[in-house]
Order: sequence, then structure tokens, then C-alpha cells
Amino acid sequence: GVSARERSLTTPRDLHTESYETAASCTRCHSDHAQSFARTFHRTMTREARGADVRAPFAGERVSYFGVPATMDKRDGTPRMSWGGRTIEIALTVGSRRYQQYIGRVDGSLQRLPWAYHLEEQRWFHMNGAFLTADPALPIAGADYTRHVTRWNDNCIFCHNVRPNPGLANGHFESKVEELGVACEACHGPASAHERENQDPYRRYRLHLSGAADPTIVNPARLSQERSLDVCGRCHGQRITDDVSAFLRAGDPFVPGDDLSLYSAPLWHDTTLAGEPGPFASRFWDDGTPRLTAYEYQGVLQSPCTAGGQLTCLSCHDMHAGDPRGQMRPELTRDQLCTQCHTQVSADHARHPAQSQVGCVDCHMPSVVYGVMASHPSHRIEIPALHPRQDRPDACTLCHVDRTREWQRGGLSQAEQQLFGGDPLMRAITAASYAQPRLAGDRPARSNALLLEVMEHDPYPGVRHLAYRSLLARSPGSAFVPEATASERAARVGALRAKLPVEPVPALDALRARASDRAIDIGE
Repeated sequence: GVSARERSLTTPRDLHTESYETAASCTRCHSDHAQSFARTFHRTMTREARGADVRAPFAGERVSYFGVPATMDKRDGTPRMSWGGRTIEIALTVGSRRYQQYIGRVDGSLQRLPWAYHLEEQRWFHMNGAFLTADPALPIAGADYTRHVTRWNDNCIFCHNVRPNPGLANGHFESKVEELGVACEACHGPASAHERENQDPYRRYRLHLSGAADPTIVNPARLSQERSLDVCGRCHGQRITDDVSAFLRAGDPFVPGDDLSLYSAPLWHDTTLAGEPGPFASRFWDDGTPRLTAYEYQGVLQSPCTAGGQLTCLSCHDMHAGDPRGQMRPELTRDQLCTQCHTQVSADHARHPAQSQVGCVDCHMPSVVYGVMASHPSHRIEIPALHPRQDRPDACTLCHVDRTREWQRGGLSQAEQQLFGGDPLMRAITAASYAQPRLAGDRPARSNALLLEVMEHDPYPGVRHLAYRSLLARSPGSAFVPEATASERAARVGALRAKLPVEPVPALDALRARASDRAIDIGE
């Protein structure tokens, strides 16, 4: 008969019945993978607020947003945030790449606090800026100020940790996770059987020599296209479930290798909520393309490379290699990410001279997605086109800023119309596009004038921030605080206008009249 050893090598396992061991257990045998993963931002997605894991100074900084001051300090090594007459001790940090958010215990639950620290700019900013929320109508508006003080226990917990369990019972949360951050078992599944059975050296060598899959653990690279996408889509694709109460009581039951659709469905442009149509429509362009980060899964599912090919996240990304800022496969150049499959692309396919440095991604994955106070490439791989409607930006006119959709020069370009006439997210994406080093058709003095106008007058601090980032890319050293009051912004922008080359824009009054305050809810 078949030996127990042989059965252990070939018998599928139900990993839902296995326990978690944490990354420390994995490191004992997989030191190389542990070291490579330790360099990633996944590992430090959620940390206890101790020592070097707290990236902000918390050294007495004083900040203010529309009349409400806040102070950041420490007591006995514990960072604290104070505003509105209350002081909250920081328990957890979330994020370690662009900015870091802070979680404190408030009224019996863990909540994300209203100020975060921008790691690249080394400054504090109010969360209204990150989520494209307009300035409050009044100098002091409590509800607006704390709009993004969001409960961690049934929100952030789900995507930023291993085996999240809100633990809701009798109206109270007893939240637990197997491990803080996105560690090994988030992608490979619970490892107790893997650790236990591979203590047998014969089993390890047999697996090594045969190259066979180990049924006690999940390797996403060995899964089918659908199941591999599901591993990443669980967090990189906002979802909805028919019975959220089960998730709140017992946690997310998904284990890598599962069919994600058994537990939840991705949100789409036309997804309903409690029978009401359109609650999530603002998170997508009108053609259904996602316009926010955390919807990469939806974009990939819409791509012909997925429906008509074998594209998975691992076609381009490597969780254990490459620059942590993107984790692209290091053995492939930027264009080879595409030409590894599209091998018959002709030399003139790009329709741009080689010195322009325009690549596949620039046209087929344009930066029309907003998130983390920046614009990002769309994961809906598409054939580039000048979109006939005005409801989303396109790759061509985000780069050729002097062109209209009809591909004419003169008058108000498409970028200028979007910079003032679009909704807040459209304005943010367009403002960010002006930072491109190879911007085609750029008239620097005119662009400076437009960006300064946005910095002074746009009612959304997030849009003002991206306009400032674009100006900073052009004129290093320019100082500006996007969260400042209108009078403070006017003074600073006036000083910059006197310092920088600025071209008068005759149509500026008309552009101002086009500005849209249509509110959007980009969600969490």
C-alpha cells in the first residue's frame, strides 16, 4: 500500500482546519524568503506603536486645520495625539511607504485618528486631504474635522493583517489577528501542517528533488489563474458580502487557494447596497474603469490580457524581489512586462520616437487612478483612445497638455478643462499629471500659473496638495502648506507668483467659473 509519507505528499489538505504559526516560524527554514519579504511594505503595513516603527517625530509638533489645532507628543515613550480637548494614545501604526496613519483607542474601539504623517514630505497632514474631502464650510466644524476618524476593528483590520477577526459580540469588539501586517500566511495560508510534516527530512528532500507542490502550504505561483488572482484580490479589490455579520463575528474565512467568490463579490460601478443603486458609482469612471486604488482586482478582471490570456498579478509583480516601491519583477524591463507575452509588437507600434521614453504602460495603463495622495497606473489594460466623452481622462491628453480631445492646439486644452471643470478626483488626477518630466506641449510659465491657481483656490486640500507636488517637481524648494487657510494660501501663492515665471492666462476667469464642487465619496 501507499505509505503515510507518500500520502502526505499527494493528499490535498483543508487548510481551514489548520492553525497559524506566524512569520517567525517560517523564518527558521525560509531565511532567504524572510529576508526578501522583510524589505517590503507589506510586512510593516500594521505595527504596534513602538520605537522605530513609529515614523513621525511626535516631538511636540503643533498643526492646525481650519481653526482646529492639534499637538503630537510622547509620554513615557508612548506617542499621543491631542485635539479638541482630548488626548489619545497611539496603539498601532498603519502604513510605512508614503504616509503613516495612527490608530488609538477611543470609546472602547480602535479608531484611525484625523492626522497622518507624510513620510516623503516629512510633514503632518489632515486625513481630509487623503480622502478628497472639501474644506469645512465653517472655520470650526467638528463633523467635518473628524469625518475620517474611522473604526479600525471592522475596517482597516481586514486587509492589513493575517487572519483578521473583528470579534463583534454584544455590540463590542474583541478584535484579534494572527499576526499584525501582511505576513507570510496572508498569501501562503496557515502553516501548522507545513511546519509539522516537514520536520521529516525525507519529505523535504523528496519535495525538493521532485519539484512537486506541497499540499500543506499554498504557493500562489502554482495556482490557477483565477485562484492566484483571488489571493491578491482579497485585499486589492474592495468587496461586498451578503452576510457581513458573519465576518464581524468570526472574521474573514478566506484562505489562499479558495474561490474568493464563495465569500464575497467585488464592488462594481453598478453594485447595489440594500437595494439602492449607485452607492459605489463615484469610485469608477463612467465607463466602469476603477478610479481608486484598492480596485486593482477589478481592473485586471476587465483586461483582455486576463479574459483572453493568462495574466495574473505575478506576471508583473514579485513579492520577494525588486524595488519594494511596486515590487516589479526585476528580471524584466518596463516594456518587457508586456512584451513577454506580446512578442510580435512592431518597432513603430509606440508611435513615439525612442527618445521620448514613452512605453507600453504609459499608453495602455494610464495614470487615471487616485490613491495615497498620488495618481497611479490603471490596472485595466486597454487600447488607448481619445475618449469622446468628458467623464474620464485619457493617456494622450494627460501628457499632451496643450491638446484638446479633437487633437487641436489652441483654446482651452483638455488638461486645462479637467484641472478646473472636473469633479475633485478628475482635478486631482490632472494636477498630478503636471509633474511628468516628459510632459508634451508643456508651456512652463502657463503651467505654473494654472497650478498656482489650483493651489490657492481649489476647495479640496488633496487637490491642492497634488498641484503643489507638481509645482515642486518643476521648482524645487517652493514652500506651501495645502491645509492652510485661504488667507495664508493667498499670501504664499502671491510670493510664489513673484518668484516663478508665470504667463497670464486670459481664460482664467472662465476656468474658475467651470470649477465643480460636486462632492464625491471615495470610501475606505
